[in-house]
Amino acid sequence: MRGRVRPAGVTAAVLLVLLSGCVGSPSTPTEITGVAVSAPPRAAGPLRGFSLSPRDFGAEGLVGFFDTAAAHADLIEHVADALEWEEAPGSALAVVHALAEERGDLVVSVGGTFHTSDGTLLRPIDQEVFDRYVAAAARYAAAHRPPFLGFGVEVDTLWRVDPDGFDRFVDLFAAVATAVADVSPETLVFPVFQLERLSGLQGGLFGGTNDTEAAAWDLIDMFPDAGVIGFTSYPGLVFAEPEDVPDDYYTRLGELAGGRPVVITELGWQSGGSLGEHSGSPDLQHRFVSRLPDLLPAPEMAFYVWSFLYDQDAPQPFGSMGMISRQGSERPAWREWVEQRP
Repeated sequence: MRGRVRPAGVTAAVLLVLLSGCVGSPSTPTEITGVAVSAPPRAAGPLRGFSLSPRDFGAEGLVGFFDTAAAHADLIEHVADALEWEEAPGSALAVVHALAEERGDLVVSVGGTFHTSDGTLLRPIDQEVFDRYVAAAARYAAAHRPPFLGFGVEVDTLWRVDPDGFDRFVDLFAAVATAVADVSPETLVFPVFQLERLSGLQGGLFGGTNDTEAAAWDLIDMFPDAGVIGFTSYPGLVFAEPEDVPDDYYTRLGELAGGRPVVITELGWQSGGSLGEHSGSPDLQHRFVSRLPDLLPAPEMAFYVWSFLYDQDAPQPFGSMGMISRQGSERPAWREWVEQRP
């Protein structure tokens, strides 16, 4: 939903600084990241975390992000082109693993195959590319043995824009899930859907109308190999106030997912923007975060990820969804987040 499948780039110079000054200078990605990763000790309830969203992508900004996030998160999520699972030496994903794991945080990687903004493929999925995606996922899973591995970002977008491409992706997902299970049986592979659109809520800032009769829940059934079902969710795009979000907005998802665990890979509420009744404010964002313990209970929810710790260079309304401004000012939502799990 944020309009891309990869975060802002990490420059080669920054990688060199990080690898030499912070995490040693290993020669292979496996040496950088190690192998099996266990979730860190945590309070009862779902795991929670942030996507990679530093104040800036310089060395100081990256390290500062991990230091701040690690104290109040269980995991860091990295969303990018699925071929980053090939992990060339010094890759951004390898750096994420190094910085997160040395601070005790789990890494959740979510790989995409198309642009979520318009549904266009990153590359045609011919047989060569198909096999390359499968091999990359298996390689990454074998190296890291992750508890969770996301494949496909807002896949319902592809279904709307390119039905044939979606059918091809369904086959690809099944092949990836099988390959990952062969090398890392404990890894739960999952696709990600856009919750508001999937449930027929396409009014508000989506520009359409809200019609629950237009829900496409049956798409979930096309992924029987998924161990978990993932969603992105930005309720502020369709609800004017946090109190308008139904109490069962997320708890209903476990049943819709066929009893499988549910994860939210992107979650947010805007703190600003001139968007009419959907304009955000720090108060609205705070009120939404204050509802999270009731909206996202265990056991239905395995983990949830607040999209941005710091505001990012993104179009409205996403650019103001950080809990901390790019100037470093903490919003009330940040203090609420911290206090919810000391």
